[in-house]
Amino acid sequence: MGAVSLLPHLPQGATYWLLLVVSSTCCICGRWASSWGRWLLLPGVVGLGLGWGIWHAQGLMDARLPEVQHGSDFPLTVEVVSLPEVSPATFRFGRAEGEFGPAYDIRFTARVNAPAPAFLLDRTLSVRWYGVPEAQRHQLRNGSHWRMTLRLKTPRGSINPHTFDYEAWLLQRGIAATGYVRSRDGVPELVAEGRGFGYFREVLRDGLSGQSREGEGQVITQAPLMAALLLGDRSDLEPETRELLRNTGTAHLLAISGLHVGMVAAIGLLLGRLISWLIGLYRPLSPGLLPAITALLCAGSYTLVAGAPLSAQRALIMTAVLLLAWLWRRRIGAGSGFALALAAVVTWQPLAPLNAGFWLSFGAVAGLLLGYSGRLRIPATENVDEKRFKFRIRDWLYNLTRSQWLIFVCLLVPSALIFSGVSFSGLLLNLMAIPWVGFLVLPVLLLVGVVLSLGYLFPGILNGSVLPVLLNYVDWQLSCLLDFLAAGEQLAPGWQPLTIVDPLLAGLALLAVLLLILPRGFPGRYLGYVLPVLFVFGWTARGEPGLPVSVPDGDGESLSVTVLDVGQGLAIAVRSGGTSLVFDTGIDSPSGWSAGDSIVAPYLRGEGVRRVDALILSHGDRDHAGGLAGLLAVMPVDRGFAPGQLKARFSEAAIPTEPCIAGTSVVLGKQAGAFKLDWLWPESTALTGEENAHSCVALLQWRGHRILLTGDIPASVERRLASQYPDFAAVDLLVAPHHGSRSSSSLALVQWARPGRVVFSAGFRHHFGHPHPDVVERFAAAGSQIFNTAEMGAVRFEWSGEAENAVIRLARCRNRFWYKNSALCEDWRM
Repeated sequence: MGAVSLLPHLPQGATYWLLLVVSSTCCICGRWASSWGRWLLLPGVVGLGLGWGIWHAQGLMDARLPEVQHGSDFPLTVEVVSLPEVSPATFRFGRAEGEFGPAYDIRFTARVNAPAPAFLLDRTLSVRWYGVPEAQRHQLRNGSHWRMTLRLKTPRGSINPHTFDYEAWLLQRGIAATGYVRSRDGVPELVAEGRGFGYFREVLRDGLSGQSREGEGQVITQAPLMAALLLGDRSDLEPETRELLRNTGTAHLLAISGLHVGMVAAIGLLLGRLISWLIGLYRPLSPGLLPAITALLCAGSYTLVAGAPLSAQRALIMTAVLLLAWLWRRRIGAGSGFALALAAVVTWQPLAPLNAGFWLSFGAVAGLLLGYSGRLRIPATENVDEKRFKFRIRDWLYNLTRSQWLIFVCLLVPSALIFSGVSFSGLLLNLMAIPWVGFLVLPVLLLVGVVLSLGYLFPGILNGSVLPVLLNYVDWQLSCLLDFLAAGEQLAPGWQPLTIVDPLLAGLALLAVLLLILPRGFPGRYLGYVLPVLFVFGWTARGEPGLPVSVPDGDGESLSVTVLDVGQGLAIAVRSGGTSLVFDTGIDSPSGWSAGDSIVAPYLRGEGVRRVDALILSHGDRDHAGGLAGLLAVMPVDRGFAPGQLKARFSEAAIPTEPCIAGTSVVLGKQAGAFKLDWLWPESTALTGEENAHSCVALLQWRGHRILLTGDIPASVERRLASQYPDFAAVDLLVAPHHGSRSSSSLALVQWARPGRVVFSAGFRHHFGHPHPDVVERFAAAGSQIFNTAEMGAVRFEWSGEAENAVIRLARCRNRFWYKNSALCEDWRM
C-alpha cells in the first residue's frame, strides 16, 4: 500500500479494475490451492493493498480544488477544525497602529459546510486570516463556525531537488485548497461559538497559559512547551527554543509519538490494574481485560487531545497491536508484531511513507528490536535478594544507554539523507532528557490535563484547586530542562552537517549500521566500524564534517546551472568541479520563513556542496536578497559580490565583499572547473544597490558556453547594454530580467542577447502576472526555448565537456503522481 507513493501516475479505469480482479483471483486460488499454489497469496495480497492505496490516493487527488478555480473567491461557511496559530500582524495594509487597535495574523484549518459548491463541500482548507482585530481573534476558536469570503488556490508549492515537498505534505493531510480571508469583500461573521472536542482543546490551551483564570496574575513562562507536549501545538514556540532542541538532538521530545503515547498507555495500564484489583475484591474479573481497555482508552484520548497527528496515530496503532497480543495471550514474535504494526499503519495511512517521521520511527523501533534480540542480561544468582535493587538500577542504566546508542546509530544515515545533518550531543543529552520528560514532566502534565478537563466539565471546580501548584511545577521542570540543554550545547558538539549524496556510500553506511547492531559473534560484525572511519575520513579530507561524497562534476568536466523554484523570486546555483556560485537567495516572509535556509541551502547540501565559493546579490529587493540571512546562518560563504552600498549586508557575517562594476571580471575556481564572470552592469559603485536599475548583470563563461544573469534590470538598462556592447555574441542561456515583467525583456534585449534558452523565475499564477504574455511571445518569436519555474519547478542545465547541447532536467517532471505532469515532461526528467 505504501508503494503507491512511488507511482508516477495513478492507474484508473480498466487498468485499476484489472488489478483488483487479478489480485482477488490470486488470493482465492492461493487460499484453496495446494501448498505450491499458496504462493499466489503473496502477489494477491500485494495487489489488493496496492489497489486500496490507489483508491485512497485518488480520492485525495479528486478532492483538490480544480486548477480552473485557482485564485477564485468563494463566500463559504466553514468550521475551524484546528487550533489557530496566532502571531502579531506583519502587514497592516496601510492602517496606522492605533487606528483599529492590535491586529494579528492567524493560520487555521477549516472544513467547508453547506451551502457550498459540490467540489468544495466537506473539503478541508488551510486558511490564513491577516490583520485580525483583537475581538475577532478571541472569537476564532477551534470548533467555531464562520461565514467568510475566501480566495482559494490549488495546493501548490516550490519543487526543488533535496528540499521539503510542500505539495506532498498537503496531500497527506488531505488539504483540498489553500487560501486567505478576503476581509475587504465583507467582514467575516461568527455563525456559532466553538463547541465539541475542538473547543475542549482550546480550553486546555488557555488553561496551560493561565488565560482562563482571571485575576490570579500567574505567569507561566513555558506554556508553549506545555502546549507542545500535551496538545501537539508548537505554533507559539520561540525560534530560540526550536533551535536549541534541534541542535541538541532533542526535538523529538515535542513530536507526539511513541514515547508520549507509550507513556500514557503505561499509566493507563497501571490505572486499569489498580481498578481491576479493587473490583476483583468483590467479584471475579479477567485480570487483563480492564487494564488493556483502560490503556487503550488513555492512549486514544491523548492522541485525540494532541490533535491526532500522523506520528501519534502510528504510535497508537502500534500500541493497540501490543495490547491486543497481551490481552489474547498470544506469543507474537518481535518481528511479527513489528510487521503487523507496519501493515496496520500503511493500511490506515497509505501515504505515510511520504512523511520522514514514518521512516525515523519505524527505523528506530527496528533498530531496537534487532539490537536487543538475544541479548537479555541475567543477573548473578548468588545474593540476588540482597542485591536486587542494585541489579535493577544497573540494568536500567545499561538498557537506557544501549537504547540511545542503538537509536543514534540507526538514525544516523536517515538523518543525513533527510535532514543533511545530525546532532552528536543528542547521544548524551537524551540519556537525561528522555527520562526527565517521561518521568518528571509528562505524568504531571497529564494530571494538569485531567484537572483542566474536570474544570471544563464542572465549571467552578478549579477554584482553590491544586492546578497552580501543578503548573508551577511543570514550568519549573521545563525551565531547568532548557537550561540543562543550553549548557550541554556549549560543552558537546551539537548539530553538524552530514551529507551523503552517493547511493553506493549510502548503501555501505546502512550496511555498516546493520553490522554494528547485530549480536556479538556475528561474522564480520566489526566491519561495521567502517562507518566512523568513513566519517573521520570525510572530515579530514574536506575540512567539514560529513561522509565523503561523490561529486558528479567534480573533475570540472561539466557545468551545471540550476534556476531554483523559489516562487516569485530568484535564486540560481552554479557548479563546476569543486566550485560553487549562488546568484541571489530568493525571498523571505515576515513569518520567519526564508528561501535561503529552506530551499537554497538544502539543495546545495544535497548536491554535495558544503560551502559557497561566491555569493552574488543582484540588488536589494526582498524577492532576490530576502533569503540572505537564512543562507548565511547555515552555509559558510567565502566571497560576496553586490552593487554599490548593498555590500554592507555581508558585513555582519565578516565575508569579504567586492562590488560588481561594469568592465571588470573575476575567475572562480581552479584548473578545468574554473569559470569566468564578466560584469556588464552597473557602471558606478556610488549606488544604494536597492533599485532594479542597480542590478548586477553578469556574463558567466565556461568553455565557450555563455549564461547571462540580469537581476531585475528595466528596459532602459537593457538598451544601454545593447549600445555599449554592440558586438555581444549570442548566449546559450538567459535568466529573464524581472521575472518576465512587461517593463523588462524589451525587443532590444532579445535582439542583443539572442538567447537559445530563456528561464522565467516566477510564482504560480501570481497576481503580478509574470511572465507577461507579450514577453513570452517576444522570446518565442526569436526562436528561444522557454522555461518557467512556476510550471516546471527548478530547471537545471548541465553542459559536459565541449558538448554544445545541454542536458535539461525539470524538477516537476519527477515521477510523482501529485505533480500532475504536463506534456513538457515527455522530454525532460529530473
